[in-house]
Parts: sequence; structure tokens; C-alpha cells
Amino acid sequence: MNLSVMPGWAALRGYRRAWLRPDLLAALSLWAVLVPQAFAYAQLAGLPAAAGLYTALGAMIGYALFGGARFLNVGPESSVAIVVAGALATVPGGDPALVSAQLALLIAAFLTIGYAIRAGVLMRLLSTPVLTGYLAGSGVVIIVSQLRKVTGIEPRGHHLTKIGAVLRNLGDLNPWALGCALLTAAAVLLIGRYARRLPGPLIALVAATAVVALAGLDDRLAVLGPATGGLPVPRLPWTGLADTMRLIGPALSLALLVYASSVLTARSLAAKEGEDADPQQEFLGLAAANAGSALLGGFPANGSDSRSALLSGSGARTRLAGLGAALAVIITLLALMPLIRTLPQAALGAVIILTAARLIDLPAFRRLWRLRRTDFVLAAVTAAGVLVFGVLEGIVVGVAVSLLEVLRRAVMPYTAVLGRTGDERAYRDVVNYRDAETLPGLVVYRFDAPLFFANADVLRADLRRLIADAEPPLREIVIDAEAVYDLDTTGVEALHRVADDCDRAGVRLSFARTRVPVRNLMRETGLDERVRFFHRVADAVAAYRAEHPGHRPAVRSTRPHRRGLGRSRIWRSPVRWLRAWLRRRLISTSRDG
Repeated sequence: MNLSVMPGWAALRGYRRAWLRPDLLAALSLWAVLVPQAFAYAQLAGLPAAAGLYTALGAMIGYALFGGARFLNVGPESSVAIVVAGALATVPGGDPALVSAQLALLIAAFLTIGYAIRAGVLMRLLSTPVLTGYLAGSGVVIIVSQLRKVTGIEPRGHHLTKIGAVLRNLGDLNPWALGCALLTAAAVLLIGRYARRLPGPLIALVAATAVVALAGLDDRLAVLGPATGGLPVPRLPWTGLADTMRLIGPALSLALLVYASSVLTARSLAAKEGEDADPQQEFLGLAAANAGSALLGGFPANGSDSRSALLSGSGARTRLAGLGAALAVIITLLALMPLIRTLPQAALGAVIILTAARLIDLPAFRRLWRLRRTDFVLAAVTAAGVLVFGVLEGIVVGVAVSLLEVLRRAVMPYTAVLGRTGDERAYRDVVNYRDAETLPGLVVYRFDAPLFFANADVLRADLRRLIADAEPPLREIVIDAEAVYDLDTTGVEALHRVADDCDRAGVRLSFARTRVPVRNLMRETGLDERVRFFHRVADAVAAYRAEHPGHRPAVRSTRPHRRGLGRSRIWRSPVRWLRAWLRRRLISTSRDG
């Protein structure tokens, strides 16, 4: 047996008896949170309550054997459940339980293929801002989808219009459903606030079920109804080739979402323990989890942030905690399912809404706005894509926006004029370091991107403007080429044209910190005969000083545009531009007078 493929089996073989008690306590805590979430997410996906437990059972066993992260809990999850509900609508007339199981099996197949072709690079297509926006949009969609349960009103139309539909039909409001939802939510919040160690959702749902059963309120409240128990019989789900072809698109999107979100969760938890998560092994672990869910009649499984954090914080020592929770799920299926017949739908809806609200991470949006506005735009556009087009389409929007951002950074690279700051060898952007010293007649220019066909004109336009605007006139330009790690033929042609511009202006062109592949291409095209090369920027500046000993350093009195050396002057601050225009008009008027 290849233990490198099954790290869970290798970990269990070296298990210590001292770890048993903390693992079992963590397993009970996990079970108390998992059971109500399994019921709620199964309802969210449009499936029987038992399907949530089948998903949890198969996923936890599969991931425990093949997964690489110690604390990641894989099972039913809200954002995946809402996507499953949309995917089931694409297969009309089919058995929802069978279709969802086949969807999970297709996801397992795609994840296995990802492991075989080492497709971990796909993780780069879903950045943290995109996932933040996706989860926020999914949270809103999930909350809106539960309005029917907590109000008793059946809103129609797109989820963006359902809130208005509820407000227009308040006359049909079921006060019993709303009261049950509010009391359940209050109980969960109060337990979470004052008794965090207790399983708030489980206690609230048990209390709601008991009250409905004892008071006979099942005629006034929609309840879960009879729930079949017993252990599922493993079988291979198959609904036919036509249904399989309809499910390929949703399965591929879900596979990307499951992998990206689970790996992010696994990495964050592993980092807290000083460990690393293997992105490649996660393909196998998540594939095994979804295959186990499919064989037991569940729906697609995903890593849960909340349950994984609970495992990490409850003292679990190994992945045996997940297997202990799986054993508790088996007991639930065998003995406890008949007790949940009077579980009110409004209470389940309240639990789902509270869980979905946690997906809308407003502090994360504020942090993105404060640190990097571009990342905030990525998150906001992705969230809007989920709300307008749907959850599945929102994934495509997020990937497309990420690719457009990559293209924008390549076409509009960061450029800078450098100056010396303190240390003889330290040269920094004069925009960020106002005390940076420059030498008259010398410009040290940095281009922070590979030089290729999409951005070659930016470099030439920058240098032409620097030559035209220099006062006193330039004698030499030194290009810091450390960030130019690649160069194509269009880039070489642009450099030859830059050399022509410098020759006409009487300016010497030099390069510092040029990478070997880039310099080899310059040599093959004859460019190395027209320019000078230096190992460091400091060496190039020292050579210029030796040739022009009378030039003294000066601190720049003006701050050039941060990114806009190659942009038109119209991109100046509008206030400064208006002030300069008014000054010119006043001077012109006074002269005419």
C-alpha cells in the first residue's frame, strides 16, 4: 500500500493512546454542530434531511484516509448546497437524490484528473478577493432562499426581487413561522455569546422540535415530516448519459470551487500550527470525500470553515476526530432520525440564515478597500455577478475578472524613476521616498514587468517623455532591468527604437541587473553593441559620476505620477489642473487689460 497516497492511514498506524480523549471530545463537539447543519444544507439543496448525514458520513471517512490537512472537515456546506439546488433544476424529471449523488461522483472524477495532471495552478485563478466576493454573493442568495421558510410567504421571480415580493405580500405572513425563526435565531446567538462551548444550533433545534411536538403546533408550522433513517447501502449512481452531459458544466465549476475554498481553509489552519498544506494531496482527499458521499447517496461535499475551525480550536490531535464524528453520525442514522419528524422548517431556515450571514465578511471588504482598491473591485464585481447571474455563473465572473486583472497588470506595468536613499546601493522610487537623491543629467528607470508585445510601447513612451521633459538635458538613462524576467521579439524591437531615440537626443543608454536570458536575446539581436551593461545600479551611477565629476546629487522637488510615466499629462490631479488653468486665465486677462 502506498502510504504517501493515503496519509490518513499512515497517521492512524502511529496513533497514541494519549490522543484518544481529546480526539473523542472534539468529535462530539463536531457532531453537535454537524447534525443541524447537515439537515439544513440538505433542505437548502432540495433533498431529504438524511442526505445531509449521508454526505457527512461518506465525506469524513474518505477525507480522513486520503486528505492531507489535519483539521479540515469536509461534508455538507452552504455555498455548495445552493449550487446543487441550481444544478438539480437542469435535470427535470430525475430523482434528485440520485442526480445529486452522480454530481458528486463527477466532481470526484474531475478532482482525480486534477491530481493526475497536477492542476494545482488552477488555484491561482481564484484569488482571496474573488472568493470573498463569491462567498458574500452566495450568502445573500442563501438568505433570500430561506425567506419562504421563516415568513410563510412564497416569493416568486429572481432572488433580487424576492425581498420586494415578501414586502408586498405581508398580509400572507405566518406569525407562527416568523416567531419560531426569531426565537431560534435568538437562542443560537445567546448561546454563542454566553456559552460558546455549547452547541447552540443543536440545542435551539432540539428545543424547537420539542416545543412543536408537545404543544401540537405542527398544524400551524411547516415541519420536516417523516425522516427515513438507517444506514445507506453503497451503490454507484447513474442516471443516464443525457443527464450526465447536463451535469458536466456544474460539476466542473463545483470542482473548482470545492478545491479552491477547501485549500484556502486548509492552508490557513495549517499555518496557525506551523504546518504546511499540500495543495496536490488535497485533490485526492477531496476526490475521496466526494466519491464517498456519492456512493452513500449524498450530495457534493466541501470543506467547512466553521467546522474546521471548531476542530482546530477544540483540542483535536489527529484526524481520528473526524472518524469519531462519523461514528456519531452512524448512531444518529440508526436511532435518532424518528425524533426529528416535528422539526420546524422555520427553525432550520433561521439556522441557515445565521450561517449564511457569516459568509458576508464586511470587515474583509473594508480591509480590501483600505489596502488595495483593485482587489476590492474584484470582490465587488464577483459578488455582483453571483447576485445578478447566479451562483454558478458567479464563479465564471470571478475567474474572468481575475484574468482581466492579470491582463491589466501586464499591459499597464508599474514604472518608476529611482533615486539613492541613504545607503550607497539603495535606490528607491522617488514617488515613495521624497528624500531620494538624483543626479542632474541621469535618470535611473525601472520597468516592473516582462517586456513583450502588450507593453513594449509603454517603456518607449516613458523614456521619450523623460528625455523631452528633462531639465537639465539628459546625458544618460540607466534601465534597472531586474524585473524584466522575459523578453520577446517585439520587446527587442522596442529597445532598438529606444536606442535610436537616445542616439538622436545624444543620450547614452545603459542596463543594470539584466537577467541572463534577456541579455542573451539582446546579444543575438545586436543590441548589446549599442548599450552598456552593469551588474548593479550603483555601479552605473558610479561610472556616470566618474565621467561627470561636477554634477552633485539633488532631491527631487516634484513628485511624478505614481504609475503614469508613460501616461498623458491629462491624468494629473483634476484640482491641480483646474488651479493651473485658472492661474493662466488670470495672467492672460491681466495682460490683456
